[in-house]
Amino acid sequence: MNTALRATIAIVVLSGAVVLSSGVAAAAQSPVRTDSSSDIDAWVEQRMAARGLPGTAVAVVRGGEVVHLAGYGVADDTGRTVTPDTPFILGSASKPFTGVVIGQLVEEGLLSWDEPVWPHLSHLVDEPPDGFETATVEQLLTHTAGLGMIVGTAGTVTIHEGPDALDRRVDELLSRRLAAAPGEGFNYSNAGFMLLAAVTEQVTGRPFADELGDRVFDPLGMTGSFATADDPRAADMATGHQQWFGRWRPVELAYDDAGTAMGYIASTASDLATFMQAHLDGHPAIPASAADIITGTVVPTGWDTPLDAGYGHGWFIDERAGTPVASHPGSLGHFTAHILLAPDADGLGIAVVSNASAFLAGHEAQYDIGLGLLDLLLDQQPQPSTPSALMVLVVPVLAWLVVAALLAALARDLARLRVHGLPAQRRRGARGWVRALLPGAVLIASGGGLLIAAPLGLARHFYPDGGWAVTAGAWIALTWGLVRVVTAVASSARARRLQPPAATPGVRKSEAIWEP
Repeated sequence: MNTALRATIAIVVLSGAVVLSSGVAAAAQSPVRTDSSSDIDAWVEQRMAARGLPGTAVAVVRGGEVVHLAGYGVADDTGRTVTPDTPFILGSASKPFTGVVIGQLVEEGLLSWDEPVWPHLSHLVDEPPDGFETATVEQLLTHTAGLGMIVGTAGTVTIHEGPDALDRRVDELLSRRLAAAPGEGFNYSNAGFMLLAAVTEQVTGRPFADELGDRVFDPLGMTGSFATADDPRAADMATGHQQWFGRWRPVELAYDDAGTAMGYIASTASDLATFMQAHLDGHPAIPASAADIITGTVVPTGWDTPLDAGYGHGWFIDERAGTPVASHPGSLGHFTAHILLAPDADGLGIAVVSNASAFLAGHEAQYDIGLGLLDLLLDQQPQPSTPSALMVLVVPVLAWLVVAALLAALARDLARLRVHGLPAQRRRGARGWVRALLPGAVLIASGGGLLIAAPLGLARHFYPDGGWAVTAGAWIALTWGLVRVVTAVASSARARRLQPPAATPGVRKSEAIWEP
């Protein structure tokens, strides 16, 4: 896997702008086809077939208008067709929406970029992690606040419900030590965006989802987008899929209301067309246009994955074929999204959403539809990416074979105890005890270490076939190790009980009395 792990908003719109944006959204709600659509269809359908993707929707804007808008495949196991209005969860492609909200709050003077965020969070946590007091709004938005990459990622946090879900999440996030000092460098972290949501709620006095609606969705006319699990539009959402041994399996994973700002916004291809056009046109609701984002604050990431060289205010910044691009990929383990903006290429914007996700396929394979469309529309030759068979199929199969071997070994030892009973084996000296206890101790350390220290929840969420194998293997190793250690100690104790006592002085050996 080349990526690691890779996951909104002050009213500033005049009434005339609202009318204009609503008109754009309404025009984009039906499928749109132009001269480039046949090439787009061919690429999308080829890549869907190559990966067996169940459903995808694509929006392309250029030259100030929507030039392609279409759905492909099925939304769920009923065979419901994907349309431009089918909602998908965006994963980390939600982060640009959070960037819009924060930018608006800065414009309104409710926040400033260099303002420490701790005063806005101190009512939720008794004490911050060492050094966090200096972390600023901009550092959270650019992943330079020192928060760890794993912290806050889906699969590693408790899913809270209720109006205080975000408050409890903040307490959970800030109970972890920082991975680095604030400002020390780029460290991608979902936690920072959830903290920004909490900051937003503190300065506005309103739920973050409401701010998103009033500041982004409503002004832009994004009528199919939402940010809470109980929104009525969630009933029309596509069903996500995870990959098991190279095959897609439908799955219902919990919708994390506390994680809205980092990855749980749901939207449609139609609405994403509107969102992209607003960035390319410099809509009044967008504090920084796509061109401004590309030329603004950019932090080097040190990543070598496509389009990920730098990070700005909620967007990755890089070049493709010499063209500056602002983009953001997203995955939650069962949905994938990719938003790409190239303002210098005649105002090009591309959005791809899919109801499947497979990180083990590799970054380029995971996002090859969007990357290929970008190449195609920049007059480059798209390069198909083949998912790694080693990671997608071979590694999970081998992991489960290891689980089967561990389980067979445990079953063998238990069967011997049941058939033959507890052996009586006396340990002689330290070497004897080491030989008896070491195998079990190694198994306990290995299994227990994985269960305690490894991010197995994240592994099960994003790589379920391999993640569940490692989890099962860890528990079996721990159990087998305990059986071996207990058996070794108990058998030695039994040997001592069964050993005839030494003869009493003055008494013939044959007269020594002992009990079995």
